[in-house]
Amino acid sequence: MNGPLDAGRLAARAELLDHGNRWKAEAERLSEEDTESDELDRALAEAQKNRNELTHRYREWLPELPLTRDPHTGTAVDYPIDPVDLDGWFWNYEAPVRRRPAVLPRTWLTLTGAMRIATPVTYAPFMCQPGPGAPYVVPRILEAPDIRAVISQITVGGHTGWAIAYFGPRPGVRLENVWGTQEYDVYDEAGEWKGWADNIPWPADWDFDLEPWLASGRLLWIAPDDSTLTLREGPASCPYLGIEGPHDLAYIRKGSLAYH
Repeated sequence: MNGPLDAGRLAARAELLDHGNRWKAEAERLSEEDTESDELDRALAEAQKNRNELTHRYREWLPELPLTRDPHTGTAVDYPIDPVDLDGWFWNYEAPVRRRPAVLPRTWLTLTGAMRIATPVTYAPFMCQPGPGAPYVVPRILEAPDIRAVISQITVGGHTGWAIAYFGPRPGVRLENVWGTQEYDVYDEAGEWKGWADNIPWPADWDFDLEPWLASGRLLWIAPDDSTLTLREGPASCPYLGIEGPHDLAYIRKGSLAYH
């Protein structure tokens, strides 16, 4: 669902990550110094300033990709995401660098996801949690009145990701953390952003058997590489059925992959 980025944008990303990671490491080193001095304070402030500037530039760099569509209103959602690889700060579980989509329907609830990880995994100086290894739904959300979910596919480097977006009225239950992060956005009934909340991810709360949800019409799907984001219903010919993969959460730390 995402076209290739040109060489210039790829080079800009690589430079941002390289310089930003270096300044972050320098800031951490300076903050651990036992001595106190004006020179040290200035050096630390400079490192943090440079890191923050690069973070801002990366946030603006994120391309908005056609990702999903609201079944209630028909609104297409282009989502700012890093499709190059999991070493991008977008995928930093503890401190993700993201921006909100320019347009979100008032029925938007949250975006969850899963990913088939290709190895070897690119080294990154942070932890990444891209979800389990197969797509799933969250019954406590999807069973609420008028809630519908949409599954679509996106390529992230050599990895295959499945985005599952939820739409509908506020369900009165905990939502799920946004894909790859520790929290989810909270909106009011008018669709205005109000802040954050969080939920502890627990695979026992998820359902990997998608066929009944597709048959019920509560789960819809978009074909891989369909930039028109055409919504499709029912299990017939759905490519997301029967996908095998770990049902535990993936933890990627400094290029090492494990499931727990």
